[in-house]
Amino acid sequence: METIGEVEPSESEQDTQDTEGMDKRELQKFWQEEMKGSDRRLRKFLRQGGEVVNRYLDKRANEDGGSLSNGPLSSSRLNLFHSNISTLQSMLYGSTPNVEVSREHADPDDDVARVASVLFKRILDADTDQSGADLPTVLKAALQDRLLPGSGWARVMYNTRFEEQEGYVFNEETQTMEMGVEEKLVEETCTPVYVHWQDVRWGWCRIWAEMPWLAFRTYLDKAEATERFGEKKADKLSYKHQTPIDGTGLGQTDSDETDTENQKAEIWENGREVHWYSKSLDEILDKKDDPLELEGFWPCPMPMMANITTMLLQPRSDFVIAQDLYNEIDELTSRIRVITRAVKVVGVYDKNADASVGRMLQEGQENELIPVDNWAMFAEKGGLAGVIDWFPVQEVVETLKTLRSVLSETVGQLYQLTGMNDIMSGGNTEQYTGEGTQQLKAKFGSIRVQALQDEFARFASDLEALKAQVIAKHF
Repeated sequence: METIGEVEPSESEQDTQDTEGMDKRELQKFWQEEMKGSDRRLRKFLRQGGEVVNRYLDKRANEDGGSLSNGPLSSSRLNLFHSNISTLQSMLYGSTPNVEVSREHADPDDDVARVASVLFKRILDADTDQSGADLPTVLKAALQDRLLPGSGWARVMYNTRFEEQEGYVFNEETQTMEMGVEEKLVEETCTPVYVHWQDVRWGWCRIWAEMPWLAFRTYLDKAEATERFGEKKADKLSYKHQTPIDGTGLGQTDSDETDTENQKAEIWENGREVHWYSKSLDEILDKKDDPLELEGFWPCPMPMMANITTMLLQPRSDFVIAQDLYNEIDELTSRIRVITRAVKVVGVYDKNADASVGRMLQEGQENELIPVDNWAMFAEKGGLAGVIDWFPVQEVVETLKTLRSVLSETVGQLYQLTGMNDIMSGGNTEQYTGEGTQQLKAKFGSIRVQALQDEFARFASDLEALKAQVIAKHF
């Protein structure tokens, strides 16, 4: 079967099997093959995603070795990409969202459902009033990932804290209550957590409904790994300095060029059964059955992904679609900058001519005449026209006008391709334009971003719905 690009699963992914019944060594080997296949499939997306973020931040090749330079003229840029993304972010997320919880059926005598909806609304509203690890922070970060590399993720985390307390404990042998020590649940939380786009892998599939497995990466230091997996397993883990990922998918380095001495181990949480995997070991760290018992199993809503098709579930950044126009605008901007520097009054003159010719521009003031010796000889040579030849500024100015015209047309093409033209035209209103026409323009201007708005609203609603499920099942 002939394929176009990397749309067919690898041999190991085609043979993906049920992991039930495998021991920890067999699971380790299974996940090594699966993760290798996922890394190969997502390598281009990870690389391009890192380049797009650098482009948004206007990082140059001479700063950190970025690869989005445009040759020798890339020293000057018109960073419309940053402007467009900032505008879209402001449009899609302008204020803190309000959580709405309502009953499916508004039966007048169903007091249980009515009180439950009020209770859930108050619990979920608590996230919107804090900062740091709350819902607004998570949504803003996920939205930026959707607009830049093209993939925005978030998940819910259920955490509990137990303490040993003295009190009466039931003794099963004597069937009596006796004084003793028992562990009691003193705190439980369910919080939305932002997941970085480079810290997710998934199995081969065409659409979200076919998702075979998801894997989330986390980093644990020696103390955290010991508390979670025990001292014996923590000692076997490989600890490295954690650094930003530039498309390599590694995220850690043995280099000493870091800002901290704290080293962490890379841990992946995989599967439909939950498996904890580290590629530095010969068996998985731990495995558990479905701990949260969610309806769709996954502890995350369907992510926001850009430009996906039914051929392969793999996002592609919006910047990549329009990168030729962005690069052309940068090249034109650089040319205009270089040519603008050439627009100046400069010329050459006869070295043997009267010295007053050189003084004319260097010393001459307004309404001032400079005397010339041997005027008759000077006039015989044709005067100033005979001894001075000016740089042809007019030709340069005409070239500059042409370049600016081409730049304006290219920017217009970019705005049409990205939809920014419709957004801006929707916001432009004239004094003598009718109200109906203005409303029509505003409505048309929002059509291009309506899909993004709907996707973002769905993502936020699904995230809160997952949190509500965890609260209902476990609190």
